[in-house]
Amino acid sequence: MSQRMAEKDKLLALQTAYRRELSQTSIRQRWGLNNWDMLFPWWRQPAQVRILMYADGIVRFSGGLFGGLQHVQTLLESRPYFNVDFDITTAHRDGDGGSPLRLTDLDILNKFDEIWFFGIKSDPNLTQAEVDVLDKFMEKSGGVLVTGDHGNLGKGIAGQITRAGEMRQYPAPGSGPRESNTTLEEGPDENSTFNEFDQSDDCPQTIRYIRFPVATPLGFKWRFSPHPLLCGPDGPIDVFPDHGHEGEAVVPAITPQNTKWPTKNGHQETPFVIAKGLIKDPDAIKHGQEIGLVSAYNGHNVDVGRIVADSSWHHWFDINLLGVFNPPSPYAGFDATPRGQIALKKIESYFLNCGVWLAPAGKQAEMRNAAWWSILWTDNIAELSTEAPLRYLGEQAINALSLRASSCAAINWILDSPTFKEEIPRREWSRLAQQFQLFNLPFEQYVAGGILRQLLLNLGPSNPSCPFPTDAPPDEVLEQQINAGVKEGLSALKSQLSAETSLLSNLVNNNFQ
Repeated sequence: MSQRMAEKDKLLALQTAYRRELSQTSIRQRWGLNNWDMLFPWWRQPAQVRILMYADGIVRFSGGLFGGLQHVQTLLESRPYFNVDFDITTAHRDGDGGSPLRLTDLDILNKFDEIWFFGIKSDPNLTQAEVDVLDKFMEKSGGVLVTGDHGNLGKGIAGQITRAGEMRQYPAPGSGPRESNTTLEEGPDENSTFNEFDQSDDCPQTIRYIRFPVATPLGFKWRFSPHPLLCGPDGPIDVFPDHGHEGEAVVPAITPQNTKWPTKNGHQETPFVIAKGLIKDPDAIKHGQEIGLVSAYNGHNVDVGRIVADSSWHHWFDINLLGVFNPPSPYAGFDATPRGQIALKKIESYFLNCGVWLAPAGKQAEMRNAAWWSILWTDNIAELSTEAPLRYLGEQAINALSLRASSCAAINWILDSPTFKEEIPRREWSRLAQQFQLFNLPFEQYVAGGILRQLLLNLGPSNPSCPFPTDAPPDEVLEQQINAGVKEGLSALKSQLSAETSLLSNLVNNNFQ
């Protein structure tokens, strides 16, 4: 018996290694992975973000009923984003070939920055000690991702988590005929429509991403973009894997008296549904209706961790990403066709964005510093004159940052500075937006221009005492210049605003005299 078990374990290990190699090859083709440290040794080392992937029941990290989570893990460990290095740990509540592990066994307060929950059990079973340590984890800005599926699936390890447990519907519609939240798109098979196998083909569901105002709190320039989780390097993320009976991401009813949702300076942060899916199956009771696919909570605005709630872990499993059969089967997953490859890169961007966006504030600062330092010595930036208008410098900085990641990430790297938040408290955003929405000033370009000018003058090629670097300066030095740049950008913006206001006042007075 022991020899048979050993042979089974050896076979499983070989299968795992083979599947991982297939994933690595596939990811390399789509992302053009580089050895960033060898190519650019003078860049700041990436922020290390430590993620715990936690599962229960029959969910497996490799293999199993749903194919496991191996592709997602391999993607995260491949470092497609130059400024962040994900360190992944997996742990299973019920063993999964090892010892059962409770959250209280894992020293989550010291060893992890994020915890991603992939549970299938329905009955809440976290101990009070586990709930308490999760509360402390989120109080330290730790990020949480919760998933599940139809009915109460996933509630076992996610339903009790403060705030996060309220961002998925329990119970969601079931898996029975007609009642389910089916987001299936018809696949390439000719003999059936809306077949359950369609979740394993190269036809994703088209999602409707919610458009949010670009983070320009003074309201100078009204533009809209997807949530940062749905901004990919190649544009908005508008597709997800589909599934026959998803759960549902929701926005809970929150009152100011509900202290589980903290308040800071009079502002109570609330979650938003950021993506919706459409039920297309004509046999479904909810045919033509939308369901929430992802909800997000920016706890950083109130000094706690961020949360992402996903309607279904089927968006993440290998069975939905890589399929169930080998090519040329129509159910060979997104890897099987060029069309599927394009969709898969967008979906992979969502997974990577979750890892980035959920990271604690300190890790966000490390990523921001790495991004700014990486552009400072590039050809197009090094040749800029610091005498150029601030708006122009800012435009060039944003363009350079956007080559490193999505445009949403670039804007966040500009506006996430603590100095910016001190200069313009969030409670002022609404009032200032109403007061100044007449002016079409590119707010983020002024701030980015101020940052770039300070970096060029004090740490970069515009300073004759700064030779081409062999390594990055300390973070505190980078942050000092970034903060000085924020202040310069805001000062220039205020001056321009004053001039625009004076001009408008003169025009009004002259017209009514």
